Amino acid sequence: MDSNMNLKENIKSIENASSKIRKFLDGIIDEGSFVETDVFACGKSFIDETEARGEGVITGYATVKGNPVHIFAQNSEVLKGSLGAAHAEKIVRCMKKAAANGTALISVLDSAGARVGEGVEMLEAYAKLVKTAYDASASIPHIAIVKGNCVGMMSSFINMADFVFMSKEAVMSLSAPMVVASDIKGYPKFNDVLGYSAHSEKSDIAHFAYDSVEDLSDKLSELMEFISADEIEDNDDDPNREAVLNADASVEDILAALCDNSKSIEYAKDYAKDVRCFLAKVNSIPVGIVATDKSVKDGFTSSCGFKKAAKFIDKLDAFNLPLITLVDSKGIKTCMECELKGASANAAMLMEAIAGAGIPKIAVITGNAIGATYSALASKAIGFDYSLAFDNAVIAPVNSVAAVDMFYVDEIKNSADPVKARAALEKKYSDMEANPINVARQGFVDNIISAGAIRPYVASAILMLLGL
Repeated sequence: MDSNMNLKENIKSIENASSKIRKFLDGIIDEGSFVETDVFACGKSFIDETEARGEGVITGYATVKGNPVHIFAQNSEVLKGSLGAAHAEKIVRCMKKAAANGTALISVLDSAGARVGEGVEMLEAYAKLVKTAYDASASIPHIAIVKGNCVGMMSSFINMADFVFMSKEAVMSLSAPMVVASDIKGYPKFNDVLGYSAHSEKSDIAHFAYDSVEDLSDKLSELMEFISADEIEDNDDDPNREAVLNADASVEDILAALCDNSKSIEYAKDYAKDVRCFLAKVNSIPVGIVATDKSVKDGFTSSCGFKKAAKFIDKLDAFNLPLITLVDSKGIKTCMECELKGASANAAMLMEAIAGAGIPKIAVITGNAIGATYSALASKAIGFDYSLAFDNAVIAPVNSVAAVDMFYVDEIKNSADPVKARAALEKKYSDMEANPINVARQGFVDNIISAGAIRPYVASAILMLLGL
């Protein structure tokens, strides 16, 4: 009787010490679906301390919108969610179970950092955690959620995740925030300088933001529709639906015309805004879309945008999602600093990602496809299976301004009105040399279509390439 009472008291104390994180988990998983594992796990140094049982991390399995997942959640209410040997081992067991069962892994991070007092044992445990995450990444999706503090070693761990959600109140840094922010005048809020807004604008580590548990639940459920779909579900949006699109259509306009019910979710939307990446469905089939945005950087594409697209395409390849590119770019925007920071390496990274991806690839040239942006994002030689061009497309090695400077210098010099002459020569180059019909005649473009017909053509191409 006494032992039963002690057991009940221990369970109650564990639940009381993790009430906040349990409420958080309840908000993102299906009601009543969570089954906890390793409830009483405890490191050697805490064997007599009931409040440390559970090791500052909750592990188990559940469902999200009916999709099975394994999940671990660091619990800042116990040991500040700090990373120790037993804490890491508990996470390792959870990840191995996810890989063995083929379920997605969801990690919730909220930790003050490592337990340095455990010495090298803790370092070995962290290395084991990283190795297990790497091994699991080959077979299962990993979604990381930065709920609070993600400081120290675990900030590196999330870079191994496929998709990262970050609370707008969260903080992420490899070193202690007070050290990183020590050279900033005044007393900045850590989440202002090391939070989502800072990370999302300067890197593509944080892919999605969330304001509340409810907001996270909605976005997480939407993401799971794309990466966990075992079968194609019919929808009521006609695959032959055509739209009214003008020559100046925005990325949003084209997406609305292309995607089922005009819906998509954007990946890393605040980083390298000249290249935009989306998950969507076309004719009920989940796809990834990479679009260059002509409204940013005067219509040019940055090397950072190439890097962002490359990492996104690697994820599409891992989840076996077809790639669709929407190309409207005057070429690569570069400068001396960009070149020295690896512009050519980023371009190579993108081309390697596309060349190596074993997924169906469809290119749609919606406007300009100039220079390396054509080669990387629309070329048959790089690996695109099917390519389309809008009837107003411009496809060429250089843009019309550069072409006139290269080929028509004498004509401008000898003209009575150089400005008028330049405009006429630029139009001549676009109409004659960069006309999509010339490219199609050489077999580099499969068809030239009106903009409004993008959905029927792409929907048909996806079915053909998937053999459906």
